[in-house]
Amino acid sequence: MALIERQESIPEQHELRKKYSPHLAQLLYNRNILSVSDAEDFLNPQFEKNYDPFLMKDMLLAVERLYRAIQNKESIVIYADYDADGIPAAIILSSLFKKIHYPHYEIYIPHRYDEGYGIHQEALEKITSEKKPLIISVDVGITAHEAADWCTNNDIDLIITDHHLPETKDGKEFLPKAFAVVNPKREECFYPDPMLAGSGVAFKLVQAFLIRYGKEFHISKGWEKWLLDMVGIATISDMVPLLNENRIFAYFGLKVIQKTKRKGLKSLIWKSGASLNHLNEEDVSFGIAPKINAASRMGKPEDALAVFLAESDVDAESSVKHLEDLNKKRKLLVAQTSKQAYAKVEKKELKDIIVVGSPDWQAGILGLIASKLVEKYQKPAFVWSLENGVVKGSCRSYNGFNLVEIMERAPKETFIQFGGHKEAGGFSCDKNEVHFLEERLLKNFPTKEVPDEESFVYDDVIELHEINESLYKEIQKLGPFGAGNEKPLFLFKGIIPTSVKQFGKGSEHFELSFKNGNTSLRAISFFREKEDFSFVPELGVGGLILGHIEQSYFMGKKELRIRIVDYLEKG
Repeated sequence: MALIERQESIPEQHELRKKYSPHLAQLLYNRNILSVSDAEDFLNPQFEKNYDPFLMKDMLLAVERLYRAIQNKESIVIYADYDADGIPAAIILSSLFKKIHYPHYEIYIPHRYDEGYGIHQEALEKITSEKKPLIISVDVGITAHEAADWCTNNDIDLIITDHHLPETKDGKEFLPKAFAVVNPKREECFYPDPMLAGSGVAFKLVQAFLIRYGKEFHISKGWEKWLLDMVGIATISDMVPLLNENRIFAYFGLKVIQKTKRKGLKSLIWKSGASLNHLNEEDVSFGIAPKINAASRMGKPEDALAVFLAESDVDAESSVKHLEDLNKKRKLLVAQTSKQAYAKVEKKELKDIIVVGSPDWQAGILGLIASKLVEKYQKPAFVWSLENGVVKGSCRSYNGFNLVEIMERAPKETFIQFGGHKEAGGFSCDKNEVHFLEERLLKNFPTKEVPDEESFVYDDVIELHEINESLYKEIQKLGPFGAGNEKPLFLFKGIIPTSVKQFGKGSEHFELSFKNGNTSLRAISFFREKEDFSFVPELGVGGLILGHIEQSYFMGKKELRIRIVDYLEKG
């Protein structure tokens, strides 16, 4: 394993050193934040610096059509994706209707297995069997060409709000022919931050509506900030870059969650063992998002929707308990299926792309299995199962390979449908075509140098005597952490383990203890054993820890500790 310093040391006379502590100045410098003014903007996000929603293409068209629907008491259908971005997006839009006391709306979320990802004609026929509603999609629809055409042919207005990449056709952007397409990734859209999550786009739609019509509906200025709990959950969960406007959403989203009035969300956080008053991005990523996603993977997406819509303590408790039960089933199924996937891969020659599947695997967990394959084999992974005679799959990238481009290069007959991001996507194909999938993807796989060994880029060196709450608070000023603003990685020197052991119900987690002056501190790593590190920790033998400094509030107990990424050479 190679160790690489992220950046050269900040010069002694640099202006950041005069304003901030040495470690914070170095961390800012590492992130290419080189002036005090830029540092202040980054360290102290201001909601007022979010962008004008009307800079987004088709936003005015969408807002005016929404207003007309409300004025005419038209039925409105929120058509949402079934994940931890789409479900919060549906709540954002429905919260607006609830605020203005507009009852003529419903939320429709396709079933992950029975219908699959996207806007489907069968669903539209069901939705419109007795009425002709205005349909507003959230976090879905940018590739829904047939659905948009069907709506046009049946005199139904479809407003698409999405953040996924549009398709291309003959080298040009290919958009659905909907009434309005609100997506910051459109070529003709010059919105300052194209990297919003789907919930971020839905929020901008609500924000635009309130700018134009808020006074008419007697909504006080700034009310929309209460919706940032949902925007924050989605922005953190969907792994969009936590920079620019997304940083504002994630930063204030966490603060609004701490004050949330949603009974189900409060219960969900409490049951996860997190502290509402000290909630961070990891609590969202690992405690909230997987449970939202468990609803569609193991049950139905409305199971997650019910948590956020609960208005009584009884409804909140029962809906959260059901979600917790589904998540437990999901964990067990992922563990079982992962073992089967590893066995299939081991029987094959390992190539640049992993393609593996089984007709018996549950479609809802394929993305999780793909992620585990990427982690284990360090290759892009495509994982499939069979649903109603059609192959459906999920894919995850490795080392920066663009999955959408890889799928676009495949022969047209390869896929029935595909889409997603550079790092993650979904696809469907004929069951006869899946046998050629690996060959076709490999044939057009881009050439790119892959590192010979795993390498870690660390931010700074931390001496033992510096590990304290003051340092932790300094680091947290850079949060929330995530894509584009990774959690600082440190090299901790002079570690002499005083205890080395496994912990957890099944002894699946690792911990070592060491002395920091007169204080004993822990360093932990989840789902690992001491033999999993570059060097095996030994009692009384000094070493180096590569890791993060964190503060846990699990079940109300406050603990400053190190999260181990790797344990390095003796010394």
